[in-house]
Amino acid sequence: MITVYSLPSQVQPEVLKDSAAVVIDVLRATTVITCAVHSGIKEFIPVLDITEALRLKSLFPEGSVILGGERSGLPIDGFDFGNSPQDYTPQRVAGKTLIITTTNGTAAIHAAKEARKVILAAFVNADAAVKKLANEDRITIICSGTCGLETEEDMLLAGCIVDRLTSGIYPSQSKYSGLNETAERVRRLWKNSNTNGVTELTALLRRSTGGKNLLRIGLAADIAAAAQIDTMETVAEFRLSR
Repeated sequence: MITVYSLPSQVQPEVLKDSAAVVIDVLRATTVITCAVHSGIKEFIPVLDITEALRLKSLFPEGSVILGGERSGLPIDGFDFGNSPQDYTPQRVAGKTLIITTTNGTAAIHAAKEARKVILAAFVNADAAVKKLANEDRITIICSGTCGLETEEDMLLAGCIVDRLTSGIYPSQSKYSGLNETAERVRRLWKNSNTNGVTELTALLRRSTGGKNLLRIGLAADIAAAAQIDTMETVAEFRLSR
């Protein structure tokens, strides 16, 4: 069974209990965290507010933590990095603990915490995320949205994942025949998008809600970074730690 929620507020905790959850925030939290893990961070800790991020940093040895995230799309005063995927290079983050707080994505991650396991998906690791789900019987996909509204970019990736899970590309995944209404809707959205590569995907993301927001604040490069489909084998997994 594959269940898709277009917003974290729709998540029913009882559905998560025996489920593997996939959290999506294409623009940009899950893309950023995937890039950071790919670049060699020691661990990541998503938190809900700035005060909590600063408190947690104080518990770690000096120099072992980087603070990342955004508010209204822009870097947070006093933080090391914002929410741009290309900032999280090995030279900057390898071996560090990333404490991150964002407007939508980190809240969506916490909304999934009752699941048996929680992984993060982005276009950059879509294929790796699908492979990670190969032996799961119940999958719940949670889209972050923006300020309580569903977003096309997250729904597109959800559709991409559903389509790959049900297409028979991987024999062990042909069992996913049960889809909720939203899963069917996002699969159609993805198939109708006719996206065949980075150029088409970048154009779609630029027209999405999150893409328009990033263009407005001068962060077009983040859209291009998030549209690099299937370039990473890294899959970040969320575990409650503190």
